[in-house]
Amino acid sequence: MAGIPECPESLKKIQHHLKIALEHDSKDPIISYWCRLYALQAALTLDKSSKDAKMFLVSLMDWLEKQKHNLKDNDMIINETAAQAHIENYAIKMFNFADGMDRQANYNKNIVKLFFTAGLLMDVLSVFGDVSEEITNTQKYAKWKATYIHNCMKNGETPTPGPPAAESGQIGFNFPNQGEVTQQPTDNFVPVTPTKHTYEDYPASTPNEYQQIPNTSTVSPTEIQPIVSGRPILLRDGIQLSPSQITKAQKYCKFAASALTYDDVSESIANLQKALKLLTTGEDS
Repeated sequence: MAGIPECPESLKKIQHHLKIALEHDSKDPIISYWCRLYALQAALTLDKSSKDAKMFLVSLMDWLEKQKHNLKDNDMIINETAAQAHIENYAIKMFNFADGMDRQANYNKNIVKLFFTAGLLMDVLSVFGDVSEEITNTQKYAKWKATYIHNCMKNGETPTPGPPAAESGQIGFNFPNQGEVTQQPTDNFVPVTPTKHTYEDYPASTPNEYQQIPNTSTVSPTEIQPIVSGRPILLRDGIQLSPSQITKAQKYCKFAASALTYDDVSESIANLQKALKLLTTGEDS
């Protein structure tokens, strides 16, 4: 990228996020911007004193300021809630696409990159605050799955579709056992620690690598930033909903609306059903 020097060795841990940013510069400037902002925040915890790191960080800060000015009218730059929803939707869509390939035993280098990229994009969500347990579990699973499939392919072995054989429950977003109804993640899932691998042997994404993953559309802040009262809401039959439950229901409705923008009717219905159940029973499903 013009104006920014090569990432120094002391900051190599952020290279993957910078690579994702570079790959999205033209097709999704929002992803590109927030990936680099995450990389900057992570870099400041790694090395902010060496000469090479200082030069790199200053250049990255300058780029972020210019890009923020260039995109100042974009809701997903000025509104973090909108940005979070966009990145989360995109990462989940990418993950689900890779998971579908996995369930169909369709193994190639693209599935590794899709799983790994989805996990890295879920890293970026920490820029906006605490990440949900569902996202955390899905993130760990995606990175583990990328490493697992890579190692199987490298060793000439056939990967086993789905979660580790020892786990019978769901791990995160859309992880039902085959033939079963989608459930919430299990509380006792302990993801397998991925082996260290840089994925440098995987080339930059080709123009058609993500072509089957729908682009997420702009989400209006008015759709996703409702005001929630701090007091519990009392429903009929004595059911009380906490502010966090109301926020969760709003999130389901937000995802339902977003899913319709790329004609994913089944996903929209599923999220609306979750919202309805939560609002009528106080139970999350």
